[in-house]
Amino acid sequence: MKRALLRGLFFLLVFLHLLLFSSSSSSFASADNKDDENKKKRPSFPALSLLSGEEDNEVSDDSLFFFGGEKGGESSLAKQKKFSHHRERDDDSFKPILSKEEKSRGVLIVCSEFAGLVPNGGIGTFYTSLANVLSSKEDEEGKEERFFNVTLVYTQGRKVHGKIHKKLRDEEDDDDKRRRAEDPFTQWQEYYKDRLNVNLVPLPPHRVSGITYHAATSYAVLDWILLEQAKTNKPFDVIHFADWQGVGYYSLLHKKSGLGLKNSLLMVMTHGPLLWARKANEEKIESVEDLESHFLEMKSVELADVVVSPSEYLLDWMEGEAGWTLAENAFVQPYVLPVEAKEAVREALDVEKYVRDRLGYTSTGEGGGERVDVKESIAGKITSWLRSALMGEKKIEEENVEVAVEEKEKETDDNEDEREESATIEPIQEFVFFGRLETRKGVILFCDAIDALLRKLDVKPFKVTFLGSDRNKIDREPSKRFVERRSRPWREEKNRAKVTEVNVFTEKNSAEALRYLLEKGKRRLAVLPSLVENSPLSVFELFGVNAPFIASDAGGMPELVKRRTNVVLSKYEKKEFDILFPRNSVNALSEKLREILDHGFVTNAFESTVDVIKNEQRWVQFHKDVAMSRELMLKSSPSSSSPGAAVLRRMKKITEESEMVRDIVDMRAHNVSKGILIVVATRDVDEKLARTLKSISKQKHVKPKAVVVCTSSERNPAFHQVDKDSKNLDYDLSVVEKIGASLAVCRNFAFKTAILNREKNGFSEIAFVDAGNVLEPHALRVFQSALFRFDANVVTSFAHVYDGTSALAEDADIRKLTSANMRQFQPFLGAAFPVATTRNCMGGPVFMVTLNSLINHAGLVLFDKSHSDGYDVWEILSRLTLNGAKLEVIPRAMFWTGSVMKGTKYTKDDRAGRFATEKLREAVKKAPSPAEFRPIFREEKEKDEL
Repeated sequence: MKRALLRGLFFLLVFLHLLLFSSSSSSFASADNKDDENKKKRPSFPALSLLSGEEDNEVSDDSLFFFGGEKGGESSLAKQKKFSHHRERDDDSFKPILSKEEKSRGVLIVCSEFAGLVPNGGIGTFYTSLANVLSSKEDEEGKEERFFNVTLVYTQGRKVHGKIHKKLRDEEDDDDKRRRAEDPFTQWQEYYKDRLNVNLVPLPPHRVSGITYHAATSYAVLDWILLEQAKTNKPFDVIHFADWQGVGYYSLLHKKSGLGLKNSLLMVMTHGPLLWARKANEEKIESVEDLESHFLEMKSVELADVVVSPSEYLLDWMEGEAGWTLAENAFVQPYVLPVEAKEAVREALDVEKYVRDRLGYTSTGEGGGERVDVKESIAGKITSWLRSALMGEKKIEEENVEVAVEEKEKETDDNEDEREESATIEPIQEFVFFGRLETRKGVILFCDAIDALLRKLDVKPFKVTFLGSDRNKIDREPSKRFVERRSRPWREEKNRAKVTEVNVFTEKNSAEALRYLLEKGKRRLAVLPSLVENSPLSVFELFGVNAPFIASDAGGMPELVKRRTNVVLSKYEKKEFDILFPRNSVNALSEKLREILDHGFVTNAFESTVDVIKNEQRWVQFHKDVAMSRELMLKSSPSSSSPGAAVLRRMKKITEESEMVRDIVDMRAHNVSKGILIVVATRDVDEKLARTLKSISKQKHVKPKAVVVCTSSERNPAFHQVDKDSKNLDYDLSVVEKIGASLAVCRNFAFKTAILNREKNGFSEIAFVDAGNVLEPHALRVFQSALFRFDANVVTSFAHVYDGTSALAEDADIRKLTSANMRQFQPFLGAAFPVATTRNCMGGPVFMVTLNSLINHAGLVLFDKSHSDGYDVWEILSRLTLNGAKLEVIPRAMFWTGSVMKGTKYTKDDRAGRFATEKLREAVKKAPSPAEFRPIFREEKEKDEL
């Protein structure tokens, strides 16, 4: 009976445990904050729970990992709710199976800024910190060993904005002087290698023409990745791209097109896209380069395998206000603690110095006043933030820390509840604007609040400091000059009794800025009055060093701070205090500053919602899971007695199914497709037409069902050869004439002819190929597959250009031309219709479109005969896109063209050929945001037609 009761009790406890676990919050950022739990809609990083499963369990379709994430019914992690929870597992199950020599390339991070190279760069600071966390770990003996091979690709090449010698040490020696005399970028490479154990690589300076700088940089990134993987034959496990400037666009497009990178997980980290930043700074999108950058950023978060945001707020903004489409796998995961903050925390962990300099001072001295005991529980301060700052770093005096912690804990053991909730008051004498000097960060609001504070009576004396980068402009005025002008009245005689000092520091790096805030006896308060904010790294830094600060409740700020408004000062006293104040409110900030001046800053009135230890572990574990999935894929199955046997068999089945999914995409395309019609327009039946027809005949895997050729010249003897050749073709070839017609009219006539014969030659996709264009052998397969992979209506591609007269070598690779002349390379951007008002950014004279799209979006006339050759292609692609067709570009040349590629850019000589009118251009310029361009296009188009 007792056994039965115990057994029943045991199963009841297990059931309750599983019930509680399954109902826990999936977002780590809100796991410790029950008030915010209902606000979180997206999970944090998934843990591969299937790794801990039993070997006999069946692997369902939902078990497919990221590498199988293609369109058309295959699973994605967004659908796998069970993967949204972090599960604890035996560490032995995660030991690398492969040797170090067999390991993959590891982690690649691509960004336009990294810590030090670009001072005060938020996303650069995060990526540098992430690289540091991933690149090394401590073993049981405290020795560091390489865990991930991390490579940083710096897209600005060798251009450096920060000085290295500031990072070395206060006193220079001969070695420091030698380093300063060397190339600055080389110095930073040595610094990253020696200090952070990562490889810093400059992106080569070459950029393709035909697109603006950021788009060309994105293609240069893809080119570098493909070349690097070709040299080593080892793919990167994870490739990180920032959303900023869309540096990963062409790489993401490359993978989505099925051209490569299938064994690498492509992640996009949202930090703050251009449109979001411009709106926050009350600035406009005002150049073609801005329009391209906006498009690159928008498409990056759509095409990524995984999108990660440090805040729920920014993902909501993208989907809501901006109207962007996010990738299915979108997660919220906080930033890791910056390296600079860790260095400052190490200084704080010098307990004797910490107690003497930060906790043991009195309010007597500067400014006088009563003595205030601000000694607090060091244990409470370091149990999470200060201890976690040492993860993956060299050990420092731990014994001294532990002794000090034990002593402080003994002092408060008798009253532990009060120790955890009680706080103290710290007097403040200096307000420090902490952040970049720009509108979005609230610098104008801060100045207005100081003005309002000075208008109040009986204000205690205080100092004002601006501490941040001055790279931005405010109302077209350099930001440093702006704050100097705005602060000039504060230094006047009438205000000297209130404002005793004003300072502006724009050259300090993050560590120096933190040390400034922590300087002994200065009683400084950091103020972050942002109007719009994502998840500022400055808050992580301030939490890390326990510096007093107040901040606005803008954007994702409330997601980082666990607020305690009713603070216990002692057994007999409580105080209402909140470190967050309403954003964009001069009065609220002014009142908060006055309150702190009069009554002091209440310490322990807040804490971070992010546990740094677990957050870093989550980042590392996620990368570890991805890397292990590839290792298992490459390793043969061990014996059944091996602890990893079950894991391996499950993962091997998953990876095999993932590869099958990719192949099925192409197979499904053939099953769904009724066939491909190729329309060829030509002026004459000549050698150019023969090249085009020959390239069609050489197509691999996918053959056309019918080819219709329309010529604008009279029938000549060459047609007899074409008719003769058609008998040996595996597709139906028809030749029609439209004497004296333009290529646009020829295309329309050929298409009309094909429609009339549709019952005989059924088709669902149409490829337009003008004579003289030579298809790559795999062009039709890639075009057709891309239509289904992207769920697109129109697919175009890049183009190689040859001189149009040289013959192609028939027996060699079709890419190799007999001409000695250098061929040109024409890239395209995609369906960026705002950019299309200035040039054709969508595609060239060879593209594939679905029949349904032509019927629904093109209208009665396909190609407009009023436009000159080349511009008719630009016009129809733009018309299809503006009417709702989805267009995608394959980031590889699928054909060689001998044409001049007219219509790829706007020139004054071709004014008659442009469909984009000056009136339309002006309407685009006045549009508040790119999201409103489409209705403007439609309205102007309707007016023109009337």
